[in-house]
Parts: sequence; C-alpha cells; structure tokens
Amino acid sequence: MSADICCDIPNASETQSSQKTAMGSKFEKSPFRWKVATLVLFLVCVALAVTLIVVLCSGVSTGQHDGHGQPCAAGYIVEPVDPTRPGPFSDLSLEEIDSVRNYMLAQDSLQLTPWEHAEISDNYIYAIETHLPAKDDVLRFLDGGGPAPERLAKVTVYAGQRTPPVVEEYIVGPVTNPSRHTVYTLRGRKFPIPFHSRVPDSKENNLVEGRLREVSETAYRVLKESFDTWYHNCTDRCLTFIDTAPRGFRSGQRKTWWYAMRNLQGMTLNPVGFMVEVNTEGANTSQWRTERVFYNGQLFDSVHELVSDYNQGTVEKVTLPMPKDDNTLFSSFRRRGPPQPPTPLRAPEQFEPDGRRYKVRGRHVEYMGWSFDWRLSTTHGPQLLDIKMNGERVVYELSLQEIGAFYSGHDPLMLSTFFLDTGWNMGSSHFELVPGVDCPNTASYLDVLHQKDSARPRQYKNAVCVFELNTGIPLRRHYESDFQGGYLFYGGMVDNVLVVRTISTVFNYDYVLDFIFHQNGVLEVRTSLTGYVMSTFYTQAEAPYGYKMWQSAIGNAHHHVINLKVDMDVGGIENRYETVDFVQTNITNPLYPELYHIHTKAQRNPKTTEREAILHYNFDRPKYYNFYNQEKSNSYGIKKGYRIQINAPTKELVPRGWGPMRGAAWADYQMAVTRRKESEPASSSLYNQNDPYDPVVDFDRFLDDDENIVDQDLVAWVTMGTHHVPHAEDAPVTATAGNQLSLFLRPFHFFDEDPSMASSNGVLITYDKDSHEVDVDRFGTPYGSNCLPREAVFAYNGTWPETED
Repeated sequence: MSADICCDIPNASETQSSQKTAMGSKFEKSPFRWKVATLVLFLVCVALAVTLIVVLCSGVSTGQHDGHGQPCAAGYIVEPVDPTRPGPFSDLSLEEIDSVRNYMLAQDSLQLTPWEHAEISDNYIYAIETHLPAKDDVLRFLDGGGPAPERLAKVTVYAGQRTPPVVEEYIVGPVTNPSRHTVYTLRGRKFPIPFHSRVPDSKENNLVEGRLREVSETAYRVLKESFDTWYHNCTDRCLTFIDTAPRGFRSGQRKTWWYAMRNLQGMTLNPVGFMVEVNTEGANTSQWRTERVFYNGQLFDSVHELVSDYNQGTVEKVTLPMPKDDNTLFSSFRRRGPPQPPTPLRAPEQFEPDGRRYKVRGRHVEYMGWSFDWRLSTTHGPQLLDIKMNGERVVYELSLQEIGAFYSGHDPLMLSTFFLDTGWNMGSSHFELVPGVDCPNTASYLDVLHQKDSARPRQYKNAVCVFELNTGIPLRRHYESDFQGGYLFYGGMVDNVLVVRTISTVFNYDYVLDFIFHQNGVLEVRTSLTGYVMSTFYTQAEAPYGYKMWQSAIGNAHHHVINLKVDMDVGGIENRYETVDFVQTNITNPLYPELYHIHTKAQRNPKTTEREAILHYNFDRPKYYNFYNQEKSNSYGIKKGYRIQINAPTKELVPRGWGPMRGAAWADYQMAVTRRKESEPASSSLYNQNDPYDPVVDFDRFLDDDENIVDQDLVAWVTMGTHHVPHAEDAPVTATAGNQLSLFLRPFHFFDEDPSMASSNGVLITYDKDSHEVDVDRFGTPYGSNCLPREAVFAYNGTWPETED
C-alpha cells in the first residue's frame, strides 16, 4: 500500500522543474507582466530598507541587541599626571629626576662619576626616588589648610671610592631646584651601610659574567659531554647563570653561588647541576675571583680541580641530553595536549554600559565613596595613601614592604636561597601589563618612571591598571520565604569592586598585587602567586626536600611570606588597639537550673603596649583585631573601628633569631602593632637581602622599646604566607588558583549600617499575593544596555627603555 502511494508521488526535482518551466513559459509570453513584477520587487526592497533605518534610528529593539548600535560611552575620563601640579605623594617626574641628578653630580665634595662612565671603584648614583614628606606636614596640608610639604628625593650612592667603600643615602630638596642635600640616617637603623650589603647592579653582573665565561672555557669538555651546552660561544646550545642570595653565610661575606641552567623558555626548570661560587668582596675588581665549583652533587675547591678529576675519571659523571623539540618542552608556554575547547572559542568578557564609573586624576582615584592616592616605590613597590571612605580617612598608608621566599635543600643553591625581594629590585620590577589577560579589556593603564641602575630614568608603560570588576557574586542578598510556596521579598546587590593591580615579576616568580575596594567599606589586599618554580638538579641528597619533577629537576619545599604596612587612622590619628576574643563560658542554664550550658561570648581585650599586641595566631583562641577611636562613636554609642582580618596567616618554622632570620624578623609575627615613627618607615630595606645576619633594618628593634600604644598613631605590620611543596602541576608555572593570600580591612561599627545601601545598583523584588504581580525596583538604574561594547584594542610592547635627554 505504501509502495503504491510512494509511486504516485511525483519526483520532487521533476515537480520543481515542471513548475519552473510552466512559469517561465507564461512570462515569456507576457514581457509586460515580468516588468511589473520586477518593479514591485524593487519597491518592496526599498520599503524594507527604509523600515530598517527607522528601527535603528528610533532605538527600537530588533531582537539582536537593545540599542542604536553606537559604542558605549567612555564614562569618567582618566587624566594623566600633570608634572607641574604634583601632590604630596607623587612620584618624581622626569624633570625632577634630572634636576636632582644634575645637582648631585655638580657637588664636588661628593666626588660623583656619571653612571655611564663609572666603575665599581668610583662613586656613582645607583637610584633616585621620592622621599615622602613627614606625615604631620602632609596632614597639616590636607586637613588644616597648611602649606604644601616640600618635595624631596632620596638618592642612593654606591661609594666605591671611599675608604672603606660604603653605600650612602642622601635627602635632596627641593626637587624642582635643589639647593641642599643631607645624609639620610635613621635612629635604630644601621649606619654606615656596608658596601657588601648593596644590591648587585649591571656593572657588577657584567664583570661576573666575564669570570663565568672563563670558567666555561676551562670546563668546556665537562660541560659539553655532561650537558651538551656551555656558556661561552654557545650559539644555540647555551647555558645561562643566575645568582642566589644571601651572598655568604656570615656577615661581611660577598660570595655568591651562580647556578647554571639551559637557556630555554622556563630556564629555572632546566637546571644542570653545575654551580660556581664567585667572590666579589670589596671595590677592587681585580681581586674578584671564582672559588669553589659544584658538579653533580660533588664539591670542588676550584674549576681546575674539577677538570683534573674529571679527566682522571675520579668524578661521578652525569649525562643530560639536550631536549630535541621546543614545541613539546615541558617548561614552555606552547599549547600542548588535547585542545580545550576542541574548537577555539572566545571566553566571556565584561563591558561597561555607561562607561567608567571611577575617576583617575593623575595619581588620585575616586570610586563609589572611596578616594585615595597611589605611587609605585622604586624600593618597595605599590603604596596607597590617604585612603578615605565617604570623606573619612581610614588608612593613611597601605603598602607592600617585603616579599620573602625561604628555600630548603642540600646543594649550594638551596642552602643559599633565602630571598628577600627588595634586594632583587622588587619595586621596579613592575613591567607592562597585557590587556585582556593581566587586566580586563576595560581597564585603564598607567605609566611609571624609575631611576635605578642606569644613566637615565626608565619608563615602564602600562605598569599599573585600574578597573571596575563584576565579581560574579552578590555583595549582599536575601530571599525571604513565606514558607507556603511563595516569598515576601528578595533583596540583593552584585559585588562590583574597583581593583588597582600591578604585577611584580622578580625574575622567576610573578606576584599579582591587587588592592580591591568593595562598596560596603571593605578594603581587600590580595596577592596571587604565579610564575616559575625555582628548581634545582635532582640528586639523592636533594630528595628529602621535595619531589622529583620533569626530566632531572626537583622542586624544593619553600615558604612564601609577604609583609604589609597598614597605618590606621580611624577617625583621626589617635587610635587604640584591642582584640575581641571569643571566650568559652560555662553557666547554669537559667531555664533548667539542674543543667549547665557551655557557649561563647565576645570579650574585649584592650592592648596597651607593643609587645602585648604581638600576634602569634592560636586556633584555640579566635579573635578579632580591632583598631578604634575612643573619641568617635556611631549613632549607637559604639566606638568607631576598623578590624584587620588575615585570611592567610602563616608560621615561620625556622627558629627565631637563627642566621638570616634577623633580616626578616617581621616574618615571626602574624601581626605586630607599633607606634608610628618617621624613623621606622619600613620593616625591611634594600640591603637586608645581602647581609641578613646583621641587617640594616632589624624589625625586632621596632618592638624592643615596648612603647605605650593607647591613643597613639598606630601601624599594623601584617604578614601573610603559604608553604609550598612544588608538584607536577606546577609545570610550566604555578597557577594563581589556590595560591592567593588576602588581607581585609573591615568596618567595625564605623558606620551605622552597610554603606552600600546607598548604591543604586541594588535590586528589591516584592510579590503581591492577591494580584500575583511582581515588582522589581532597580532604584533608577536602567536594565540592559542601549549601546555596543567598545571595541577592545590589543597593543603590547613589553620594553622599558631609558628616556631620552
């Protein structure tokens, strides 16, 4: 039956063909009808075009997007720094740096040689940066209408010509037309600064490279047969050397272990087990020399001893073939593995329908009640200053002080590695950020200048970014159920925040430093760790310190620590510090007197001296850390305060006072609270790295006088950290996920209620049971968008050149 029916259905192609033929013959017989049809079709097309234009111009939704197709507004403008109108916290301008440098070079008594002509045995300028004015002078200007503080510069001089050679620091001013300079000394700070504790500069490293080339030439056979790479005349089969620190195991030494790695992408994951000790003590470079050598777990007094023993066959040799394919190199960033997603697809992005909602005027930023200034210190990195919420100062200074990484191991590399990153140019290692990866495409980018280890200042383009971020989570929300299948109301608000971000890349590690401003008065500091692990060559002696990873490397256990300065000014400079302790109590149950009841209560515990305020975190005694003003209260009579919440407390396992720990004494405390002093501006220094045994800044001295801290200008020194045992998934680099350290400053009765209630970005939904109507109140904020996202423009250079004369 079905077959018969099927046979009765005409072939589709035959039917279409017959229809076309019939129609064609009809029109062929009537040319007039063909012309009429053409005219009608033309008029229809014109009408459709006119209609489309009207729709686009009227803004009526077409179903594709809501709007007329114009790009979204730019919003508030980002004004560049005006060097003619600096603020009290502004970094030095190019003109000011030039003015200070020229003044210093003109002082015959200092006997300075221009950097470009200087040698180690000369006196020359290493760095020039802003010297912040005294806090009293700044507040007198900001709050009392006093004069603007004089702008000053700090100049660091490597004085190799002095007897003995030393490092000198000078304060120079005024920076626009300098007329005086004074030696920079601080009470309690080591003076003079020893020459051996200086940060190595390019002059020193260039000389050391010459010594290492000599080692490579002498040990050429050893290197070629063992690693198929060498250091001198190596073309495409190159070793490279990197130094570690401290530079010795006792104060006064400057003996640095340089370790060899293959010069491949991700060099620190490609060690070869060859290390050289270089002695650079003193300013007479003719006496600098290579000393001991380490090869495949064996120590030799000199490279000549290694070569002699190697040729005689008394050395335990190693053979480490050169990787053949860079495309599959485990340490590279080249894509490998099954593609995800299978077809390349763009990831979600955010855009700003009304443009930027924050203001940037030079180094001053405003956002949703927040305001602050920022700078990028050449020594320490990012500093935020004069932080206010709704016009009230909360913090005078929030700044990075130091980043440490303390390694463990057996070979000279790991025995020597106790990194303090101010000694590795942490402050000036903030390079250009990549749009769409390091920061969202909507971010604003800001440039900085650094004068360090060069003849001219260097410009670091796009080193800081500022952006508003939809965090994808409610800042606050509640669904009020009626418990009968419906609800009474819903209220909520997205946690939109402002982020100030910079990334410090101190050779192998990258630290993503975020200052995050929430609209409820919470300020978050978050550090995300990424970058390459510092690995070493795998031997059995190294095995107890980590796991073998990759071809011939081991990722040794280490401890990351970060220290921050928080100068609290809650309702003024006179603050108090207390802990609010959660205390266990055992009471008679008032409802059933024959029973007892155990619960907790909040007990205020004021701290009166610096040592009493030291925090060693104890899980058995949870508490809040609150800074408050005794003279300022909210509407309920509670003292206005801000509390510090440390989400990444860490404990240093190395005994306090052992060896290099003196140079990082702050790491022994999760938090210390001291009276603010101009003589204690920072918990560390440029020089602690290279002599931590007798450091220029010993943080314990801040606490030794155990001063009263009641109704004083207080500073919290906060340490965060994490212990890290590298694993296979840390290749090629450690990921930020799971490696984020955070600190929160949270209002504690500072306001009468959540200040984000003033935001028009909240949503209130109510439901009428009788009419079944839902009312959505967005407080005047439009829903959706009537514009197209602004087109993202990708541009990246990545260099940091010297500025021109």
